[in-house]
Amino acid sequence: MLSKEQNKAFDEFYDTARYNQVLDPKTTTLMHLATAMAVGCYP
Repeated sequence: MLSKEQNKAFDEFYDTARYNQVLDPKTTTLMHLATAMAVGCYP
């Protein structure tokens, strides 16, 4: 379990990666799934 500070830092990092201005939302979602699968975190 993460501390409140660690959880806040992770949430900020994740939101930055998810809601970016570089890739369209569909590509971002596919990148998230591919990354999770590459490290063995199957959805």
